[in-house]
Amino acid sequence: MAQDREIVEDAYAGDIIGVFDGSDEYIVDLSTGKISDEDTVKDLTDTAETKLITKLKKTDRYAQNSRSDFGKGGSFGEVKLGNKVNSNKFGDVWFEYSATTSQAITVAENYMNSQVTTPQAVYYGYTNNSGTYLDTSYNANIYAYNGTKMVKLKNVGDTEEGLTLNSVIPMATLGQDDKYIYRVVKANISGAVHKILKTSGPDSTTYNGLDYNPAGNTLYYIQRISKTQGDKEKDAYLPKTTDSYEISGATGNDDVKNAYIVIQKIISNSDNAVATIVDGAIYISYDSDGGDKVKTEKIVLKSSEKLNTYNNNIKLDTKIDGHVAKKDDDEDTDAKAWSIDVDGNVWAIYNGSIKKSTKLGDFKTIYTCDRSLDKLDVYDENNLIAWEDDGGAYTTVQEGKKQAVDDASTVVTPKPSKTGWDQLADGSWNFYDSTGTKVVNNWINVGGIWYYLNSSGAMATGWQQINGAWYYLNPFSDGNKGAMKTGWINDNGTWYYLSSSGAMKTGWLNDKGTWYFLSSSGAMKTGWINDGGTWYFLYPNGAMAANTVINGYRLSSSGALA
Repeated sequence: MAQDREIVEDAYAGDIIGVFDGSDEYIVDLSTGKISDEDTVKDLTDTAETKLITKLKKTDRYAQNSRSDFGKGGSFGEVKLGNKVNSNKFGDVWFEYSATTSQAITVAENYMNSQVTTPQAVYYGYTNNSGTYLDTSYNANIYAYNGTKMVKLKNVGDTEEGLTLNSVIPMATLGQDDKYIYRVVKANISGAVHKILKTSGPDSTTYNGLDYNPAGNTLYYIQRISKTQGDKEKDAYLPKTTDSYEISGATGNDDVKNAYIVIQKIISNSDNAVATIVDGAIYISYDSDGGDKVKTEKIVLKSSEKLNTYNNNIKLDTKIDGHVAKKDDDEDTDAKAWSIDVDGNVWAIYNGSIKKSTKLGDFKTIYTCDRSLDKLDVYDENNLIAWEDDGGAYTTVQEGKKQAVDDASTVVTPKPSKTGWDQLADGSWNFYDSTGTKVVNNWINVGGIWYYLNSSGAMATGWQQINGAWYYLNPFSDGNKGAMKTGWINDNGTWYYLSSSGAMKTGWLNDKGTWYFLSSSGAMKTGWINDGGTWYFLYPNGAMAANTVINGYRLSSSGALA
């Protein structure tokens, strides 16, 4: 009898997972189907750690006085890989790392490791599987309030206008997109002024009953860190950019306060909270209403937000510009279980309905299933599994039916909530594909006619610049509104030419053997024109004159003035 196979929970990367077959472990590359028993997930992780140590030991910042022994632990310094950064659909493999430098190094600009008797500087950062690393314990670009204005503190150790940035300590990594890693940090800033609106509680650190701005010099920030290496600090690579957005400032701004509250769920690992990054926004999903619902809150990063100032808890008329993270919106639904797919969409299963929400959109039923199924795991819309927690039944999109030892007859019916064209109350049109997903920022072909749906999903009309090219989409309600035009069009008395792809042409155009000239705006030219120092004449219909005399000037067969 074959032994059960178990998938390793901590998969190495989105496409690579570890699988146990009895006592044997091997890895599977889901993108190619290749199976290997030469390495395990731990082997791959250990290799990444070795590559990181090899590179760090070459730097003065980490191993100035102990290059040969760096990374061996103890007095020689120790390097540890931490959690793998959630990657969504971006297949990059990045790990957190921490490095304790050798005792001989004194690094005044960084905080010290309180767990050892001899002070040792501890640095934090990120590394990928090839050993490319980012030291994130130096650059900060943090803004803090000194009682008069916001002050920028570029690096750990900097002192500016009465404020000193003593340390930046990572609290949780939220995730990554194609360009950035996002994390929460705790910054210690001497001289920072806390302006807190006292609404309840015994002291001025209470805001609506919640101490969300700890006493002392501690402030919390979300950092957006470039995955590209930039400048060096003592031979160690820093991120190309680091931007910080406050979530603990007592600004009188409820949206900033609410961002901090939901981020605390990630820091404390409460309510099964999960963070995802979609289009530069941070989405936090978690159990709510006693576990009967899933709720998602959206946090946006704002580089210029007007904030209130206070004096003795009295709000002043003066406002300041702050770099903050703030709650933007939220969405929830009933759920027996929920899952986040590879694109950051939230899925929920409840009473026979499998629902999806994209970027806080309404939850829409995508599939129906047996009401007994109460667990869910989703990779993407076409790859999911729902199962019964207390029984042996399960279903997948591919199987299309409820599966059990003695019961495999209940069909799972895909149920797109809406397909095709949908006219809204304001007269605009949306389009839903065969899965019920609203099309946005993309072309569709319906009945041989091309249409474009903009970022909101509305059918575009008139002139539209798409990926650098101009297109003309029929603006008239003549039965073909929104249809992409080709060939010659006349718009308010001006002629333009659109290629077979719909893209507007400029410059010289040969149409059925006749030459025309279209300006940089696409408008057809007439009369005399000078192109590259040569004169040409275009008839009122735009056709180029050739082998003729115009107003006493002879034009050659090429149309050029002889």
